[in-house]
Amino acid sequence: MAKKQNQLDGRQQVMLGYAEAAAERGQHFFYVLIHEPLEPMDRAEKYEDPLKDALGELGEVTGGGSQMGEGDAIAFCGLDVVVNHRERGLTVIRECLRSCGAPANTIIEEYLPEFAELRL
Repeated sequence: MAKKQNQLDGRQQVMLGYAEAAAERGQHFFYVLIHEPLEPMDRAEKYEDPLKDALGELGEVTGGGSQMGEGDAIAFCGLDVVVNHRERGLTVIRECLRSCGAPANTIIEEYLPEFAELRL
């Protein structure tokens, strides 16, 4: 789903800033939105640590978080990922998260040159 940069919500505006900073360094930024209500330690164990290992010198997981929903429920979790090569990075992200059991509706958000939601 394509959105114009001025149609991004608050979270996405923050991610756009991360993408712009990465682009200035010659890197590519992706936000991986995982529709799974994981606490930080569980998210790290299930997705962050394996992805860090899989990326190696190609890139790094620079952050992660959980979006709170109704009450104390977690609506989804996500990972901030920066890679040095777009296509190879996307391939590693997809392969690693699939092997870790990420839900099929996981979305990889790309912000530059324009916002796009990429399939896992």
